[in-house]
Amino acid sequence: MVIMTSIGALEQFNPWWKTGNVKDSWLKPYKRHIYSDIKKYTDKRQVILIWGLRRTGKTTIMFQLIQDLLTYIDKKHIFYFSFDEIVFDFKEVLESYQQTVLGNNFDEAEGKIYIFLDEIQKVNDWENKIKVYYDLYPNIKFVMSGSASVSLRRKSTESLAGRMMDFQMKLLSFEEFIEMKGRDIKKIREKPDLWKRELIPLFYRYLKYGMFPELYAENDEDFARKYILNNVIERVIYKDLPDEFEIKDVELLKTLVYIICKKPGMIVNYRGIARDLGKDQRTIANYFEYLEFGLLIKYVFNYRGSPIASMRKLKKAYLYTPNLAFAFNQDIDYILPYMLENIVASHIDARFFYRNSFEIDFIIPNNDKQDIIEVKKSRKSIKQVKKYQEKFGDKVRRSMIVTLEEEGTVDDIPVIPAWKFLLDTAFSIKLNR
Repeated sequence: MVIMTSIGALEQFNPWWKTGNVKDSWLKPYKRHIYSDIKKYTDKRQVILIWGLRRTGKTTIMFQLIQDLLTYIDKKHIFYFSFDEIVFDFKEVLESYQQTVLGNNFDEAEGKIYIFLDEIQKVNDWENKIKVYYDLYPNIKFVMSGSASVSLRRKSTESLAGRMMDFQMKLLSFEEFIEMKGRDIKKIREKPDLWKRELIPLFYRYLKYGMFPELYAENDEDFARKYILNNVIERVIYKDLPDEFEIKDVELLKTLVYIICKKPGMIVNYRGIARDLGKDQRTIANYFEYLEFGLLIKYVFNYRGSPIASMRKLKKAYLYTPNLAFAFNQDIDYILPYMLENIVASHIDARFFYRNSFEIDFIIPNNDKQDIIEVKKSRKSIKQVKKYQEKFGDKVRRSMIVTLEEEGTVDDIPVIPAWKFLLDTAFSIKLNR
């Protein structure tokens, strides 16, 4: 069902038409690292698409872009609209803006017009509707956001080929989290050990719930759990995914998330899960795909020499962020090793692991060489790393063990604490130089 737009709704979304500024409460003082990457394309012709998980700051970055534009663009030439709660008729929304605010047609307006559309995936056939306006009105610049991954990007590349630039809005990096806490990341990166006592508590907060921008200053862990559960997990499960797919058993989605949250990095065994839950194996496989689509989980594949061969083999399911595991688990000591492994997977955007009589957590192919990372709560064992080095010899370029807090070297293998690894210094120095 689509709803007709009123001028009141338009003004509610666009207070700068009267005040000349975005509401302070809509803006945040901190600008994400990706902001400058997006900003330099605001004057280009192509559509900008910002996509990512819910609550990562996509709407905030749109308002920050608008505030910047207001310094040199006619305020009536900047239009924002969100389709998140109610799906208004797309064409009617733009025509209402055209008639009641601009006072003339888009092609008759003097100067460029900036149109910001939030949660665009909620609009049926959005990609072709945008294409029509893009081709008809060269003076319109579209900036859009969306909270899904596969379908959103596929539709945009199919229908808007050559007309679009897309940017993934990831969760806060550890560096961004530290900057939001008011620390000077440049000084920290130069001499990280000087900041160790201050950074380790921040790391644990980041690992538990600090990857979401709105929680960076939160001290109440119960509130943080409820925020992640209600505003991210349940929102995706009960609203976003059913809007996109014909899902008959929404509670099964939540059950599968719960299972993965109890053991992030679990081997995916559709048959076993289907048997345990009394469900059809194909249904379980489909529901896992829905969770990947909703950016709640990601797959890592058993490396078999080539990406194509690997993707046909064994795979693990990690959470998009270990913060989701925190929301479902009260026993942090139990879940901590899994969360540690998960945060490394998230940080390096892991694609492969190795398992064949022994296991290595992450394999990073680099042309004909490989970098390997093993994640341990402590440095107790380097046996797997040694086995891999012996088996693959010169193909192994760099090896590393990432731990919670321990640091040093074991048999020439660097042992790096996670807090330092997430600063990128350790990874770039040890693996990529």
